[in-house]
Amino acid sequence: MDEQHLIKLLRLPAAIVDEGGVIQLANPAWDQFGPMVDHAGKTYSELNKLIRAPHIKKECQKIWRGKNEAFEYYFRTVSRDHCQLSISKCNEHHMLFQIIAAVDSGVVAENAVDVLESMNEAFFSLDEKWCFTYVNHMAERVLFKTREEMIGKNMWRLFPEAWGTNFEEHYFKTMHDQIPTQFEEYYQPNESWFDVHAYPNRQGGISVYFRNINEQKELEKSLWQSANSDHLTGLPNRRYSYELMKGYIDKDQPFTIYFLDLNQFKIINDLYGHDVGDRLIRKIGMRLEKNLPDELTISRLGGDEYLILLPDAPDEDEVIGFGNRIISMFSRAFVLQDRPEIHIEPSIGVSQYPKDGNLVDTLIDKADIAMYEAKKKQATKAILYNPDMHESVSRDLIIQQELKKVIERGELEFVYQPQVDATRTWITGVEVLTRWSHPVLGPVSPAEFIPIAETSGMMEKLTRYQLEWCLKKFSDWRQHFEFDGTIAFNISSSLFRNKNFIAFLEQVIKEYGIPFQQIELEITENIQLFSHKESVQTLERLREMGIRVAIDDFGTGYSTLSYLNKFPVDKIKVDKHFTDQIMVDEKGEAILVSIIKLANSLDLDVLAEGVETEDQRDFLLMNGCDDMQGYYFFKPLTLDECEQFYYEKVLKDRVPE
Repeated sequence: MDEQHLIKLLRLPAAIVDEGGVIQLANPAWDQFGPMVDHAGKTYSELNKLIRAPHIKKECQKIWRGKNEAFEYYFRTVSRDHCQLSISKCNEHHMLFQIIAAVDSGVVAENAVDVLESMNEAFFSLDEKWCFTYVNHMAERVLFKTREEMIGKNMWRLFPEAWGTNFEEHYFKTMHDQIPTQFEEYYQPNESWFDVHAYPNRQGGISVYFRNINEQKELEKSLWQSANSDHLTGLPNRRYSYELMKGYIDKDQPFTIYFLDLNQFKIINDLYGHDVGDRLIRKIGMRLEKNLPDELTISRLGGDEYLILLPDAPDEDEVIGFGNRIISMFSRAFVLQDRPEIHIEPSIGVSQYPKDGNLVDTLIDKADIAMYEAKKKQATKAILYNPDMHESVSRDLIIQQELKKVIERGELEFVYQPQVDATRTWITGVEVLTRWSHPVLGPVSPAEFIPIAETSGMMEKLTRYQLEWCLKKFSDWRQHFEFDGTIAFNISSSLFRNKNFIAFLEQVIKEYGIPFQQIELEITENIQLFSHKESVQTLERLREMGIRVAIDDFGTGYSTLSYLNKFPVDKIKVDKHFTDQIMVDEKGEAILVSIIKLANSLDLDVLAEGVETEDQRDFLLMNGCDDMQGYYFFKPLTLDECEQFYYEKVLKDRVPE
């Protein structure tokens, strides 16, 4: 059937329109259609002007592009007759516009019923007393009631759950103000979302078109979760927390943010792999969610960083108290299937709105700065942001940059802390200590630059330089002074997992002809190192060569008796903290004595650090600890001072055989 014949057959207003919006054919009813009013209340004198309205043209473009098959637009005439404009594609070049309207009551009534019953949308009409006057078959399916149950019945009595919702608000607005309304609402009894269009009727009631949009809402929810949730933990992500904070700032709602970063998380990734690291990240998120109040928002910013948002700005004591509560959640180890228990601690920095700023990025930056301060100080409590921290952060950045040039500029120096057999006050070995004197910053403490070297990836380069320089000098000592003691180096635990570094260590010792048994490697207590099979195997191999292994600062880290029993170690160095308890605290003395006895029972050498008084020396000797180091015997010596000491004490006084 051609288009011209089709138009003639249609009794209701109809027209054929091309892609440019130009009418090619129209029947007489189209031109005779009277003035009309759209949703916004705008009046159009003829249909030709209505179909050129921007919102109609936009929907037509969707049909041309194949995004939609058809479009229906509801409006009314000036005399308040309800009308429907139906648009569908005829062929590649034309679309059919039809109007279903109350022009001929008999024809329209018959056609309207056919249209309403064939629609995919649910429809019902209500009179001015809120009683159903018509219900189509789709509405029966959606509302789970037959039309016989609804016709003539009051809507609010049949569906009392709709009272007090958007249904009530918009239906009353449509009926009383005589304006169309459109809204989305969730109806709990049906567990469904509905897209609803309500139109006023000339008789005083309303007509309602609605459709179930659960699939659309599920898609929206999925997209929202994808955009606002962390894929690994399911926690809110950075985007969500940023938007939430912006909302608080817009409402001038004070809040507090806790910026949480895991200490030494990189070691866990290196030891066990990223899969274990990911599982640990999830476990931590679950523990935080389980133990923190619901009114807090816990989000993962990425990596090993979390942000905890408290919608309040309490005083400093409360802030610190709550931060300590968070830290206490990490006192228990995290248990992962088929893996050793993992102990990890967080560093937490805190900032508050409005005290610390009125922009989200500013508040995050300041909490990050405070967290970095906590990490640097190895604080076991939350640290509140303080403006003075900016200077510290700036200095750290300068140090990080300057470390890259420190070797080339020859700014590193090495001093030697003698280790003494106190029974005869004789040097049995030396510990190498690194000193850095910067031309502008001045002396930079190892406690300051070594952590920065660790995090910036400079540690291996600095350690290689230290070993090469010091072992070359040590080779000269052995030749000139016949020194048979040990030389000890403090080695980062991360380097024991680096096969290239271990190969370098072996090669440089052989290059300078130093017996392996005169080399001692000091490692700081670290449970990840102790429990990692490859690290233990590396140390066992080094000991097989003859290299000695000592645990430095024993008693202050992750000391575990079971590890001492299994770990390949020759010596423990008791931290100065315990030496300082001598003649000061009886409990501290008791712990020190227990450590000495433990070492002796395990056939391990034991050396006390930080010996500064005669009383300390005598107490240690009396309790079975002969090896010591500290200012009571020697301060750290430069290379020249070491050589001068040996010249005076060894060569000068040596009696020929």
